[in-house]
Amino acid sequence: MEVKIKICGINNEKVAKASKDADFVGFVFYQKSPRFVDAIRAREISKTIRNNQKKVGLFVNADINVMQHITEYVGLDMIQLHGKESIDEIIEIKQRLNIPIIKAISVSDKNDVRLSKKFENCCDMILFDTKPNTNDLPGGSGKSFDWNLLENSKPSIKWMLAGGIDIKNVKDAISKTKASIIDVSSGVEKERGIKCEKKIKEFIRYVKKN
Repeated sequence: MEVKIKICGINNEKVAKASKDADFVGFVFYQKSPRFVDAIRAREISKTIRNNQKKVGLFVNADINVMQHITEYVGLDMIQLHGKESIDEIIEIKQRLNIPIIKAISVSDKNDVRLSKKFENCCDMILFDTKPNTNDLPGGSGKSFDWNLLENSKPSIKWMLAGGIDIKNVKDAISKTKASIIDVSSGVEKERGIKCEKKIKEFIRYVKKN
């Protein structure tokens, strides 16, 4: 099984070039995040991204008009919704923007995993990530959830695994969950919000060869 990779939190050209062998690259358009990038910089960085890589824009409870503007301005291929977007809101976003939608599900127990089922008809992909603590930001926490929770509860549509994944545990993560797409952010950083090009290259090389 070939495992695909998403590097999330791209915020400069060097990091984009280091991620050239990833299948997806993610821009975080959430201002509270340490990985935030604005649309102007994202558009500039996109010039260094290969045509066969999918550009994903991460939004958290964003205004649909803002999402539409950024999607068109940057040339995004997919949108990742990491907030409390309802099914009706997601349907509206998909119809207006005419773009594939990834819905992030924050997981701490089996009920969270089951929640993903209700989004299968309105989204193109599900992303399972670690549920943040009350005051934490969504995503990029560097913490893993119990991967055994996904046993016998995987979506009927495409899905990816995130949450505290790095080069030390990615093999175990894939083995336990059978994930075909891995989303990594903090696991390839030298400090919170600052990507390490060396770690990115090593992570991609390691996953692709195993």
